[in-house]
Amino acid sequence: MPGKIALIDFDETLLSSSRIALEALGYEVGTATDGIAGVQLLEQMRPEIVVLELVLPKLHGLQVRAAMRKHPELNKTKVIVAASPTFPIDFRKAREYGAASFLNKPYTPPDLVRAITALESVPVPDHEAQRIATLKSYEILDTLPEKAFDDLARLAAIICETQGAFITFIDSDRQWYKSKIGFVVNEIPRELSFCSHAIMHDEVMIVEDASKDDRFAGNPLVASGPQVRFYAGSPLRAPTGDALGSVCVIGQEPRTLTPHQKEALKLVANQVQILLEWRRYTNKGKAVATAS
Repeated sequence: MPGKIALIDFDETLLSSSRIALEALGYEVGTATDGIAGVQLLEQMRPEIVVLELVLPKLHGLQVRAAMRKHPELNKTKVIVAASPTFPIDFRKAREYGAASFLNKPYTPPDLVRAITALESVPVPDHEAQRIATLKSYEILDTLPEKAFDDLARLAAIICETQGAFITFIDSDRQWYKSKIGFVVNEIPRELSFCSHAIMHDEVMIVEDASKDDRFAGNPLVASGPQVRFYAGSPLRAPTGDALGSVCVIGQEPRTLTPHQKEALKLVANQVQILLEWRRYTNKGKAVATAS
C-alpha cells in the first residue's frame, strides 16, 4: 500500500515533477528545498521513505541524516540518496550513514518510481528472527577471507561463465560477502540485494534481464554501478531449513543458465553449506578445548 514519502532537494522543478508522479500512484508526498526544512519535514511527517539530495543549503545531506538518527521514530525510515554529478556516491560511506538505495542525478520521475518499487519489493522470510539467530550461530559474518570459500566462488564463476560470483549472507539489514569475484565492496544494503529474493526460493533463482524485472529495474546496481543484467542464485540453507544466503553469479548481459550449469550451481551451494557446517563444528571444538 502506498505510504508517505519525503523529497528533500534544492531542485524545485525536480521536486514538482516527482511529487506529481508519486501522488498519482497514491503516495502522500512532502517536499523541502534545504536541510533545515528537510529535518522539520521529517519530524512532522515521519515518512516510510526519504529521497535525500546530499548537496543542500543550510544543512547538507549528511547532517540531515545525522539529525534523523536522533529521532527514534525515524529509525525505520528508508533513505534513498540522490547524488549530484559533482558529488558522486561512495557506496562505503553511504552505507555507513544508512542509505538503503541510491539515485544518480539527473533522474526522471519514472526512474524514481522504479527505485521506490525496488525498495518496497524486498521480501522478508517467515520466522525472520529465528533465521537471523541461526545465521549468527555460524559466526561467519565479518570474518576474513578463506581460501576454501574463495575457491568455491571461483568455481561457480567458471561453471556459469560469468564475470562475477559470490558467497553471500543476508543479515538483518545488509548483504555481506564472504567471497567475491568481480566486485569491490564488502557489503550492500539488504534493500539492494538480489540474494534477499533468492533466499525465498528452494531452487536456483534466475533473473535473465534485471532491467526488465520490476523488482530490480530501479536498483542502482542495475541502473548504474556495475549495471547488472543477469543473476542466478542458489540459496544456502541450514539443517533447520533457515536460509542463510546464497551462492550467486552475475553478468552484464541478459542471459540464462543451461540446465547443467543450474544443477552445478546448486551443487556448489551444497558444498558451501557442508563447509559452513564443518567450520561451525571445528569452532565449537576449539571453544570446548579452550574452556577445558
